[in-house]
Amino acid sequence: MTGEQGEEDERVTVVDAHCDSLTRAVNSNRSLENNTLHWDIERALNYDGFVQVLAVFQDPGRGKPTFNNAMRYIQEAAGIEGRSSCFRICRTYNDIEDGLRNRKVCGILAVEGGEALEGREENLHAFFDAGVRIITLTWNYANELGDGAETQYNGGLTAFGRRIVKLMQEKGMIVDISHADVKTFEDCISISTKPVIASHSNARNICDHPRNLYDWQITEIKRTGGVVGINLYTEFINNSSKADIVSVIRHIEHICATAGEDTVGIGADFDGMERLPEKISGVEDLYVIFNELARLNYPDRTIEKIAGGNFLRVFRDVLAE
Repeated sequence: MTGEQGEEDERVTVVDAHCDSLTRAVNSNRSLENNTLHWDIERALNYDGFVQVLAVFQDPGRGKPTFNNAMRYIQEAAGIEGRSSCFRICRTYNDIEDGLRNRKVCGILAVEGGEALEGREENLHAFFDAGVRIITLTWNYANELGDGAETQYNGGLTAFGRRIVKLMQEKGMIVDISHADVKTFEDCISISTKPVIASHSNARNICDHPRNLYDWQITEIKRTGGVVGINLYTEFINNSSKADIVSVIRHIEHICATAGEDTVGIGADFDGMERLPEKISGVEDLYVIFNELARLNYPDRTIEKIAGGNFLRVFRDVLAE
């Protein structure tokens, strides 16, 4: 899954639908081009092609997230793009195709947690204009859009949340329901007309954790044409401080069995947690997952879908030109 493969159309693109590496790098005054975090541009370049969703995350437990602070991270990402010849922020699917063709790591900007909108639709337009293409509606707590996985105050998606979901889909933005509670999930799915993703969530049937998805939720995501990104945080894999690749594969196999091979991808959550499975230290080790699938006799085409093809399909279907 790494290195040159000769023919252009044989190159495999890896898509990671969620990491907090941009936020972590800015907060710690480290470079996103080369660092000792879970993810950097230099290591991502070792794959045939790489698309990374870069989340802007502000922890509500440490203070009220703000629109202006979110924009500061977005501006930092723009600065990285300006300095690096190997990195491109992509706003459209054509941008992704062009970036991959030119051997660049493609970044897609996301905002994790609707608190950053500050209850104002005009802030959504501003985020869009600044390049944001994905919004994770909630983090673990309730906010102006709806309820989170750990707190339920609103009784699901709020009226403002409904307007934001509809407006996002009209504008060509991707709605992400990782971290949402069950009622917020239901309300979001009921009004969605475009694919909805769970960028970094696992199967609750395998690991009974509030951040993971019930089988019926996985099926509903499939119905929208969306994808579930496998999270590599050990707590979401098996409710433990330790996990191995076999445990990761169990989640992949369960989602495949529940909703088919078109509904699963990778949402590693790099730099959003501390404990990764054995044999995975960061982005440089994602290939271990794909190699294990190959060892289990998964067809190449299926591995390509899980590695990145499924999320690429969503990007092609949703991102506005």
